[in-house]
Amino acid sequence: MLSVSNIVKSFNYKKILNDITFSLSNGDTVALLGKNGVGKSTLLRIIAKINAPDNGDVFFQNKNILKSKSSTRQGIYYCGHAPGLYPSLTAEENLHYFSLFHQCNPSLTLIQTTLKDYELSNAMNKPVKIFSQGMMQRLKLAFIEIINWKLLLIDEPFSGLDISGNDFVQQKISSWQNGERVILFVDHNLDRAVDISSRVLLMDKGKIAIDEKSNANGLFDKITRLMH
Repeated sequence: MLSVSNIVKSFNYKKILNDITFSLSNGDTVALLGKNGVGKSTLLRIIAKINAPDNGDVFFQNKNILKSKSSTRQGIYYCGHAPGLYPSLTAEENLHYFSLFHQCNPSLTLIQTTLKDYELSNAMNKPVKIFSQGMMQRLKLAFIEIINWKLLLIDEPFSGLDISGNDFVQQKISSWQNGERVILFVDHNLDRAVDISSRVLLMDKGKIAIDEKSNANGLFDKITRLMH
């Protein structure tokens, strides 16, 4: 479904990504790991065509999204650090508006049911500018339930969540994967990342240093050595 080929990216003459190459197939739930500043978020943003690489190609469903019109990115959903929400709109209004942007038109019942599932029913008619960080994170993730997507790029899905929120999102990531989708997520908790993924990509010195199934023998030791 996704093929990333020879991606290179520099900032202020410093090379952050150096010949990043990998492919992902339907059913893959992939943890993208690496030290702070190694370029994980930058790579996600390039795949989503938010940032442009200096060199390389990204193919989604056999189409080069870096060199094609925006319609070739239909089916890709990027969930980054920034809320990306309208502060003055309510949770319900934000879900409805952004669903239309992604060419979906969910019923009010579906929106309300989703907000209830994400423990936001008591705040669904309140402007999101008053939301806590944890509430904002839950709302960002609620979009994933509403829109149609095949490739999910999600940067630190557990950010700002308490213990119960972390458990909730772990369960959700499993439920989102229906065998026909690809999930690529960044996480800094190694145990959790390996536990919920089917495959691990670890970035080091601008390259993919590890690309293995999450149940591979000795994987955790390899990750630990590179990370520390």
